[in-house]
Amino acid sequence: MSDKIFFDVVNMSITGSFAILIIVLVRLLLRKAPKVFSYTLWFVAFFRLLVPFSFESVLSILPFNTMPLSTDMLYIETPCVETGIKVIDNVINPVVATEIFGSSINVYQAFTFCGKIIWYIGVFIFLLHTIRSYFKLKEKLQNAVLLRDNIYITQTISTPFAIGLRNPKIYLPSNLASTQEYVIAHEQAHLSRHDNLAKVIGYVILVLHWFNPLVWIAFKLFVTDMEMSCDERVIRKAKTDIRKEYSQSLLDLSIEKSTLGVPMAFAEGSPKERIINIMKSNTKKIIGFAGLGAVILIAVIAVCLIPNRPQYSTVKETITNIPAIATPSATYSEIKIADGSKTITDKAELDQLLTFIEGIEVNKKEVQKGSWDDSEDTNKITFYRLDNSMDSIISFTADYSKIWIETNATSSFTYSVKDPVEVHNALAAFLNTEN
Repeated sequence: MSDKIFFDVVNMSITGSFAILIIVLVRLLLRKAPKVFSYTLWFVAFFRLLVPFSFESVLSILPFNTMPLSTDMLYIETPCVETGIKVIDNVINPVVATEIFGSSINVYQAFTFCGKIIWYIGVFIFLLHTIRSYFKLKEKLQNAVLLRDNIYITQTISTPFAIGLRNPKIYLPSNLASTQEYVIAHEQAHLSRHDNLAKVIGYVILVLHWFNPLVWIAFKLFVTDMEMSCDERVIRKAKTDIRKEYSQSLLDLSIEKSTLGVPMAFAEGSPKERIINIMKSNTKKIIGFAGLGAVILIAVIAVCLIPNRPQYSTVKETITNIPAIATPSATYSEIKIADGSKTITDKAELDQLLTFIEGIEVNKKEVQKGSWDDSEDTNKITFYRLDNSMDSIISFTADYSKIWIETNATSSFTYSVKDPVEVHNALAAFLNTEN
């Protein structure tokens, strides 16, 4: 179980890193747009970093297999990494299969054992730090005085922040004067958007992927975009232009370092960067073609990054729950498709047919656990033995989009064919008929 958790985190970290790089680039395109758009983009990366599974789509731009590491490889003699990129696999796999320590274990097993221990230690340290910081903060807030609603004032803090999930509270330092209402508006904007929950999720992701520098960069940019978008919201909702006064409050209350996952501090992040953004902010609502274009861009990025790319392999490599597509006992075959039928007895042509079937590319993920319910009973290739008994049957749906194999002993799962037209044309060629 612990091995699977570790592999899931590493696999998600690899996929999430790609998503982060894409979002950083797209973020540059949105640099002049309201920050709420770039803030929203980070939730796509969050999905890839937190959810170990997804659906498949041909629209996915992920160039690799999202599960290159597997616990199954721990128990085979020659383990391998399946990134889906042959150049990378060819470089990595000879290394991971190398035996070390007197041939007792290989590099893959050693990486899993050592990496797992180091990762758990890192997560434990982070959690210990978070719990300790949280209780120290709660202790400092014990004497806070209620101002109104869920807003408290205390002398023990230097910057305002919001904290809590179920019943969040806003804490203000006692030295606020004319800037108090701006600060309250900012923190209330955070809570109304549930940014407190979003930041906790972001911090959980940071804890899980503490070893990945791109996740640290993403978390910093995520917090920056969250704060800037909240600034913009307060500015837009104000009845008058408060940008100068609001910027001054940021400057007065700025803090030098992030508070990570515990509170959401009012002046967190770079005050210079936030002030520049405030002064350039449009005090009007987000409308027009620019806003619509940004929404469309975010939707496109989500559609391209959230799904997994379909993983294809040959029938021979994928359908492994049957002894063989055709056993050595098979002496002839019969092709029966909508274009016609043909019996093949020539050994060379029989081998050619078998090679073609083995090389058909199919999606590695089965569409059905078992054979397809084919009521039409067409598009079949049957291999026979010398005594005319059936050896195996390779079946396709009417449109050649699915394939499954049956033997005397068992049936395979049903798989999607990558290029049904190519399969149909090839089988038609075996019949010596036109496409």
